[in-house]
Amino acid sequence: MQPNSVLDVGCGLGLYGMLCRVFLDLYDDESYMSKLDQECGGKWKVRVDGIEGTAAYIPYIPSWVYDDVSCGNALDILRKLDDESYDLVLALAILEHFDRDEGIEFLSHLKRIGKKAIISVPKKVMPQEVPGYPYETHRSHWTDTDLAACGFNRFIPHFGAWIAIYDPEITPAAQSVRQATKVRQELNFSGVSSLGHASPNPDFSEMEKALGGIMDSLSAIHAQQEITNNERLSIRFRLRSLLRKLRH
Repeated sequence: MQPNSVLDVGCGLGLYGMLCRVFLDLYDDESYMSKLDQECGGKWKVRVDGIEGTAAYIPYIPSWVYDDVSCGNALDILRKLDDESYDLVLALAILEHFDRDEGIEFLSHLKRIGKKAIISVPKKVMPQEVPGYPYETHRSHWTDTDLAACGFNRFIPHFGAWIAIYDPEITPAAQSVRQATKVRQELNFSGVSSLGHASPNPDFSEMEKALGGIMDSLSAIHAQQEITNNERLSIRFRLRSLLRKLRH
């Protein structure tokens, strides 16, 4: 997508806003050099706004990154914004700073305010509390299943974080195709070239681990969309049958 407006929630020192400005506005414009020669005000074609709760960060944000930065409690600010105010909303490494109920409300506002939304949350949340900075405290842990249940329907692989996308244009059929591709890729990566056929020297323990992960992924899909009983039984039967073959 090529958003014309971006909201960076929990923008910190402006890292992700800077990336948005550079890649969406500067590098994508033939007048790149002339923009650098001008004063920042009024020359950008993409609006990039930020929200940050920790006032101590604000002076360190480069002035050319955001059109506007609101300082305060993110939920209080989001509640006042209109539906679909932005083409894209980012909330990267912020969800874990809310408790569970606030986090669910937070996600609902992201989906309401943004036509699309991207969030990230650590897979393993470590205890964190910084005296004098209440917004830096870690208060909740989230899984991909939790995020899927909140309406996020696409995930970008990452070893340390769940990166989830809310995109209402992704239909259930497209999700099924995407997941089927993921299943095939995971099977191929684990030494299985196709269902029922193994490579000459497969690592069965790795295959079992991969198949277990696939079953977990299927459970998440079933929570997101309706799948007929026949389809569900067919998918699970084939995977369980393959697992039995690998064990014998």
